[in-house]
Amino acid sequence: MTEVLGAAALFAGGYAIYKMAKKNAERFREAMNQAKPAPAYAYAKARRPQNDYPTLVQDPITGKYRPIER
Repeated sequence: MTEVLGAAALFAGGYAIYKMAKKNAERFREAMNQAKPAPAYAYAKARRPQNDYPTLVQDPITGKYRPIER
């Protein structure tokens, strides 16, 4: 009889944890749908990246990469 009561308690506890997790996930999903992007995120998304890095080519003799001389 104790095994039945233990199994029922485990089932009830698991079901309670499932319901709580489901409710928290739904609350989080709603919060994410209502959240506005931060100004820094919007600025970074709108700004075009600067290409200050040189283009590299492989030196056929040494096999190392070197910047193109312009």
